[in-house]
Amino acid sequence: MKGFSYRKRGAIFLAPLLAVLCLISLLMVLPVQAEGGLAISGSFYRQDFEIPQGSSISSPDVYVVVFNNSETSLGIKMAVQTPLGVKINLSESEFTLPPGKQQQVNIGVEVTTDAAPGGYELTVTAESSQQGVTGIQISGAASQTAKLTVLGASGTVKVQAVSPEGESLVASIRLYRVMAGQNTGIATSETGTLETKVAPGSFIAQVYIGGEKQAEQSFTVAKDENKTITLSAATIYFEGFGIVPNNDKATGKLAFAQIVYTVKNLYQPVKQAEVILEVNRGGTKLEDVSLANLSPLEMGQAGLNYNYIPSAGWVRGVYSFKLRLQIEGKPYATTLEQTLNVSGSSTKGAGLNLLVIGGIVIGVLLIAGAGVLVWRRKRI
Repeated sequence: MKGFSYRKRGAIFLAPLLAVLCLISLLMVLPVQAEGGLAISGSFYRQDFEIPQGSSISSPDVYVVVFNNSETSLGIKMAVQTPLGVKINLSESEFTLPPGKQQQVNIGVEVTTDAAPGGYELTVTAESSQQGVTGIQISGAASQTAKLTVLGASGTVKVQAVSPEGESLVASIRLYRVMAGQNTGIATSETGTLETKVAPGSFIAQVYIGGEKQAEQSFTVAKDENKTITLSAATIYFEGFGIVPNNDKATGKLAFAQIVYTVKNLYQPVKQAEVILEVNRGGTKLEDVSLANLSPLEMGQAGLNYNYIPSAGWVRGVYSFKLRLQIEGKPYATTLEQTLNVSGSSTKGAGLNLLVIGGIVIGVLLIAGAGVLVWRRKRI
């Protein structure tokens, strides 16, 4: 009977404790609710940034999500609080949020050389407003706070993505800082090369192509150390992409632009692949053109070319070109952008010089003549 009373007494004390623990766990995963139906969630509050003077952090892993749980549209304005010499960069600063909708806001942190070393707090706040009879009225606000340590000591990291043959790859690079067993994203690049200043510590670099992780390496960086990391990936990629302008001899005006490139497959045979040319003029999307339907895409390499003329004809301005490789209908690999300046008289390409282009063309002819691969292609 005495033992029973102990168990009963323990249960009486344990029940409130379990209730409190359950409530805490819910608060950790649910959005923070504010007045007026506004709520905020995300990963920003979990960050414990360590950033050297004159450096920055930008990663899709750092963000807040703003929720509108009301029955009316809300005007959202993002506000930040930072110490002197520190700047918060937001992907969105003002936007309208319909009822029941949400908006993700990516966050980057920039520390200038004027920032004093030490520990600080960073705050990101979402303020909601509604149009009332007396004008715009603030109806609620919600915020998240993260920790920042500004360091005077630093090192540098350069990460490069290459093929097994040592050729540069256009790929997605992600750099993470490892602290207390957790990975925090600090920098990304879509060009295949990433270089940034970092605080001394442990890191992981990863290479992604076509949304799949191809390579990874863990390493450390010491104070004042310059670290270079080379990650090799056996993949499918473009090599030797260039734009060759061809002018009309009689008028001197541009007749067509020859697109010269090589596709290399060091990965595995695939059933269907397609090369698409993305064309912009003056920073505005012009058109996508299918250059080659490669079915199947075998192992090896092949040189290809295509004579491009805009569907609406050439117009004075700066054209930019980029190739995209689609595997089974999904984007897989791209090239860096090449430009072509079209004027009223002469045309200049800013992609590759004529000597390099000539070498590419000769290589294309040799590869085609040797019969490395047979492609079905579309030409003008």
